[in-house]
Formats: sequence, C-alpha cells, structure tokens
Amino acid sequence: MKGVDISHYQKGSTIWQLKDAGFDFAIIKLTEGISIVDKAAFEFYREAYELGFPVGCYCYSHATTAKEAAAEAGHLLDTLNGFPMPCGVFLDVEEPKQLELSHDALLDVLDAWCAGIVQHGYIPGVYGSEGNLWTKIKPNELPDGTMIWVAKWSQTPPNTPCDLWQTSDCGHVEGHNGNVDIDAVRSNRFKTLVETGGHEITYHKRKLAGDSEPEPPSEQQKSDACPIGKADPIIMSLQMIMSYAGCWPNEADGLASPEFFEAARTLLNDLEKG
Repeated sequence: MKGVDISHYQKGSTIWQLKDAGFDFAIIKLTEGISIVDKAAFEFYREAYELGFPVGCYCYSHATTAKEAAAEAGHLLDTLNGFPMPCGVFLDVEEPKQLELSHDALLDVLDAWCAGIVQHGYIPGVYGSEGNLWTKIKPNELPDGTMIWVAKWSQTPPNTPCDLWQTSDCGHVEGHNGNVDIDAVRSNRFKTLVETGGHEITYHKRKLAGDSEPEPPSEQQKSDACPIGKADPIIMSLQMIMSYAGCWPNEADGLASPEFFEAARTLLNDLEKG
C-alpha cells in the first residue's frame, strides 16, 4: 500500500487523481500551531468524503510545552469538528526549537498531544525524521496505540519500528507541477485502518444524508478503525437555512469549513443591508 501526504503546496491536484494514480490513502495537513488552518484542507476532505477515500490529518507543530501541545490538539479538533480520520491524527514535529528540547520536555509535548487526541476518540500519531526526532524519542516511550510515522528519504527502510514510512519527497501527482511526499505502509495495524477507512467515511456520509438504514461497520472495523464522528447539528441547521436563502449551494453536512463561515458572513452582511 502507498499513500501521499499533501497540503496547500499540492493545491491543483485532487483526491480523484490520487485514487486514479493508484494511491490508497492520503494524510492531509489540517492545521499549524494554534491558529492556522491549511487553505486546501477542506477541498481535499470534501473530495475524500465524496469518494469514500481513506484519509488522516496532521498538525504542523510549534509546541515546546505540554500546554502548547494540548492547545494545538484543541485547535485541530475544533477544526475537524467530528469528521472521521480513520488513518490517524498526527503531530508533525520538525521545528528546530522542538528538537532542541530535552528528552523529557519533548516527551511531555508528545504525550500531551496524544492525550488530547485520544480523549476525542481519534487515533493519535507522531511524525518526525529518523535522524532527528526518532534519535531522541523511542516509539515505545509514547502512549500505547500511538501511530509512528518516520521520515527517511531512502530506498532502505528505517531502523525505527513504525506504522508509516515517508520514503521520498520527490513523488508526482497529475495536476501538480511540484513534488509530493510518498508514504509506504509498514504495519498491519495501519493497513487495517486504510482498508476500513473508506467504509467509515462512507458510513458517516450516509448517516448525515439521512439514510434510515445505513450499513453499520462490523465490530472488527469499529475496534480497528477510527470511531465515527458527528456533524454539528447547529451548523447543519444553519446550512439548511442558508440554502433556502441562496447562500449555501452545497450539501448540508454540518461541518465547519472556511466556505461555511464565508457564506455565513455573506448572509449576515446581506441582512444588515436590509
């Protein structure tokens, strides 16, 4: 199995193109720090949602304390708003100021991230370079169940035991002129998440669409894959009202997105103008 990790740098390529090119999953940048939301994330997720394509997400971290890591987890979870992330929710740790921390201080950062993600029913993960992060932190020091994602741009697999291996930054996807990072599955656990991930996203979509008898995931799928998130009923109601007002042309999915907030601002401006 192979996948890619993508962000606004790959804007122009689509999930449809990834699937047609034979990729099995994607890990998509969702947030950075405690205030930034990647400007291409919601379009990628919308396409994955339509296709039932397995995805995970990551936060590019700037945290140097447990408190800051918990805040980054909170920002990502607020942005995610219940969307299923069957392939894991990762913290991208590569800032020099983080790698300069002591072993114990850095481990506190990672533990705080994992605790925040698990608390909301998602599978936590940590990404870093084998030559930097994973020389300081050993995977078995992290909480049980944490997904390990190792960057090593080489044909030789990493020595660090991992679930996901970033093999190269020189991949190509149609529609994008630059390079993309390529990832290979290194554990049966991650393989299972990919295999069941599309089912989880499709089930979530059918529930939101009001399907009275959606096919539920099997007990094995529920135990192996990310729990199904829930849309925000308030946002869904607003989207339905906005749809009648002609300000929301999309499906009422209950998911907070830049498009939703922009449409809401447009409606408020129109109401103020009378």
